[in-house]
Amino acid sequence: MQRSDVQSKKRGMPMALVVLLALGHLMAFVDRNLPAVAAPLLKTDLGLSDTQMGLLDGPAFAALYVAGMLASWPLAHSAHRLRWLAGCIATWMIGMAVFAFGHSFATLVAARALVGLGQAAFVPLALGLIVTYAATPWRARSMAVFTAGASAGRSLSLLLGGAALALFATWLPGSAFAHWRLLFLVMAAPNLVLIAMLLIRVEPFTAPQPSRKPIFQQMLASFSARPGMLSAYLCGAAASVLVVQTIGAWAPSVLHRELGLTPATAALVFGASLLVASPFGHFLAGILVDKRGEKLPPTSIVAGGLLLTIPVIAVIPFITSPAAACLLLALASLIGGTAAVAALAGLPSLLDPALHDAGLRVFLSFITVVGVALGPYMAGVVSDGLGIGGHGLSLALSRVCIGAAAIGIVAALLARSGSQRAAMEGVG
Repeated sequence: MQRSDVQSKKRGMPMALVVLLALGHLMAFVDRNLPAVAAPLLKTDLGLSDTQMGLLDGPAFAALYVAGMLASWPLAHSAHRLRWLAGCIATWMIGMAVFAFGHSFATLVAARALVGLGQAAFVPLALGLIVTYAATPWRARSMAVFTAGASAGRSLSLLLGGAALALFATWLPGSAFAHWRLLFLVMAAPNLVLIAMLLIRVEPFTAPQPSRKPIFQQMLASFSARPGMLSAYLCGAAASVLVVQTIGAWAPSVLHRELGLTPATAALVFGASLLVASPFGHFLAGILVDKRGEKLPPTSIVAGGLLLTIPVIAVIPFITSPAAACLLLALASLIGGTAAVAALAGLPSLLDPALHDAGLRVFLSFITVVGVALGPYMAGVVSDGLGIGGHGLSLALSRVCIGAAAIGIVAALLARSGSQRAAMEGVG
């Protein structure tokens, strides 16, 4: 790191830039989660099954994610990182437009893959800037601001998407252009403002010198010192993400199909609940890791959070009140989100600083492939397999999330002692 960057890191990363990157993360999750908002309309209009909807939410999005992670690696050493971030946003905007005009399931899958590709490049590049240049005492909280953009984006996707669908139903009741198609185009438009803000902003830091080691060698090196501990750590983190993503993907459909809310109302009420609950969980995780990292290591937060989600999720299939079901779904998302962010914020302390970028990409690739791709898809498969129609969806969600939570608890506890030793050695 050059002298100017050392001085910049001592001052801390400009909060305005952290917020701008968090806004990009927010819009990424607004766009990523729109299929959950439009799921009832998509199923009706195109005749999709729960399994196909799960494929769109998970595997389709993650199909090119690892490729995006690898392709964006050289961009971390570019002198124009903010411009590349703008290009990432433009990429997933194109995917949104393709989805809006898609008439076959294959086209929708390809569009979701393009959205995943753009976001796969954006997230590690933006997060890498924060990890590298945020002042160490504020690093976890700066990361929490960035990740809070994701939780707020998930909430706003539901809130704004639900409101838009309600408006379309009122103002355009007989529109020949399906409301869900119009939704994807309207919600993608604000990204143009973000692209402009990134393009006009001056790059604040000198680009770091690229490592001479090949990318795969760096990725292996980031985990070779403690493969068992870090593998368990990844499994605990992925389980937390799986719980959050599965709830986010299917909660509006549960409220619509099992509890009688309209698609717009289901999205609105769950989005409002998440808007309060999820950011609180993210900031709580950042504070706990920054302030109590030695006494309460991230692995303990992950294990404790997943343990708390089990009874909450277990009762959801038996709830008959839409308000109570919405509250429990939001609470489970809050607790799971706290665990997931704690795992992310605690990762840099387990790695040598030179391997932060490589380790971060391994982490994000793994939790996306396992947590984002598998969770929604598995819930859809289980729901179709139960053969009891819409009323089996909450039971399927519960089974998938509880099974993942149990695995994650064991993994986090197995990683606990090794992660504490790594943190005490001060490798990060």
